[in-house]
Amino acid sequence: MSLRALFLGCLFSLASATALLSSPQQAHAVRCEAQINAALEKMSVPQSDVKSVKVTRRSKGAKSASNYTYDAWVRLNSCSGYFMVQMTRYCYVMDSYTSGDCDFSGMTNY
Repeated sequence: MSLRALFLGCLFSLASATALLSSPQQAHAVRCEAQINAALEKMSVPQSDVKSVKVTRRSKGAKSASNYTYDAWVRLNSCSGYFMVQMTRYCYVMDSYTSGDCDFSGMTNY
């Protein structure tokens, strides 16, 4: 293998790693994916109805580096609101609710 090919391979790997790490929402979404899917399944929301998922990190208090939670904003095709999943920093589901015209029986809607 030539030195140039090795250099280009390392450069491509570095660029790929930087792109993956530059999107913390994607990292959080992947980390909590199983819990988000379980919350959707619990309310009988099919995966085909999921338009997009955005996971945000919400800091709590003065020690925000170690005291935070995650919010999953699930946009559905069947309605114009969101299916929200609130989780601990360990992805434990604390609450879920809907917003807008997304309405599921037995679930709070705001």
